[in-house]
Amino acid sequence: MKSAVRADVLNFFSLLLSFVVLALGLAVACCGVWICFDTGSLIGAVSSHELRAVGAGLMLIGSLAMACSLVAGFGARWQKEILMLICAGGLLFLFLCCVGLLLLLLLSKGQIEEQASSALTHMIRRYRGSGGRQDGLLDHLQRHEACCGLTGPSDWLQNSLVQTLNASAGSTFPCSCFRRPQGSAETAWCSQDGANRTYTQGCRERLSDWLHDNVVTVVAMDVSLMAAQVLQMALVLTLWRTFRHALRTTRNTNDGDSAHQMVRSDT
Repeated sequence: MKSAVRADVLNFFSLLLSFVVLALGLAVACCGVWICFDTGSLIGAVSSHELRAVGAGLMLIGSLAMACSLVAGFGARWQKEILMLICAGGLLFLFLCCVGLLLLLLLSKGQIEEQASSALTHMIRRYRGSGGRQDGLLDHLQRHEACCGLTGPSDWLQNSLVQTLNASAGSTFPCSCFRRPQGSAETAWCSQDGANRTYTQGCRERLSDWLHDNVVTVVAMDVSLMAAQVLQMALVLTLWRTFRHALRTTRNTNDGDSAHQMVRSDT
């Protein structure tokens, strides 16, 4: 009776933890999809092989986590030893994948920041204020982060259109660079004067902070998933031993009953 109660308690906690791992896996997979396929945010403009590898790794890890949680849940519900062993092997492989992804992310963080800075410089040079996707992303970054250019407003001198406008209209920059833009609705360009000044801070630091916050979020999800995997592994192995012990006990009981019936028939 004690073994049956113990198995029921372990089954309950195993199912509960499986739902937790399933939710974490779904969140990790969605984060990977965002990194790899989102074209409406700044992350989509950062062309980095390291960043794409991180996104693909997150999708793989999230999918494996959801699969392992389902196998663990069905194994606990049906009390199948083989499903417990499959889940244990999958969790071990998943844990190693999480460690590898964590190392990749931490080691490539500097390269990802450099690629993001290069992408921002490229966007500044190609900016035309025509309302394109990358122009909109750049305007959004400068307007909401109160910054201008990569290291400062002087970076906009690399833009050929800005050079042309400055030659004819004085100091002209995108309106998103100004604290109080005074441009018309038909143009994305504003002129600098005594009362209308551009932001002096560049966007590199803001971009670095944004990437850092996202890296911390991914690392936190990865570490949380690893901790949940360790707990789930312990529960899976405990359930496997419990199911195996219960199966042996049942077989011994059946063998004893069969032997007892044979003795009675002989007598």
